[in-house]
Amino acid sequence: MRRWTAYKIRPEELLENEVVDNTLIIEGKRIHRVRVLGEVKKISETSILTFELEGGVVVKDFEKRGRDIGEGDLIDVIGRIGQFEGSPYISLELYKVRNEEREKWRELRELEIEITRRYMEDEGEEPSEDYSESIIEEVYREETPKKDMVLKVIRERGSIEYEELLKTVNIDEYELDKILEELLEEGYIYEPKAGTYKMVE
Repeated sequence: MRRWTAYKIRPEELLENEVVDNTLIIEGKRIHRVRVLGEVKKISETSILTFELEGGVVVKDFEKRGRDIGEGDLIDVIGRIGQFEGSPYISLELYKVRNEEREKWRELRELEIEITRRYMEDEGEEPSEDYSESIIEEVYREETPKKDMVLKVIRERGSIEYEELLKTVNIDEYELDKILEELLEEGYIYEPKAGTYKMVE
């Protein structure tokens, strides 16, 4: 089963754009998963733990993973698009609380959205497969350490953009971000431009 990319969007984009068959349509492109940064305004709990973010964005936590989240927290959420009685929501998969240096996180997210938006694909169509079978086979071997796996993909591709790397290595965004930060600090890779990674020769 394909693991859909979690595209970074602004909270208001969930409410301002059409949702069809659990896909959000942005600029004519259908996406299944999103990553949203927003402040928690309201929390309610029944059989489902529900968070209302700034702007009225609803996040539903069906597995109640976010019990430590409080009102006023700035949270970074990854989840699938859903719809109930005509109202869109995000079904929570992963989250991080970003209370420290809030403005830095907001500014960074806006920059990330601007950079990655140009690479958004219409996920209603079949994905193009341009990776060699040998690379894919190596990437998905369970015994391969994740850090080594990321490094191998960057080395094999020569130059690779963030969204493409995320699709290839198939690990969650928070873990990939940490690995890339370590590889940058250790001098194995560099960014010739924001969001693109190359090996240091």
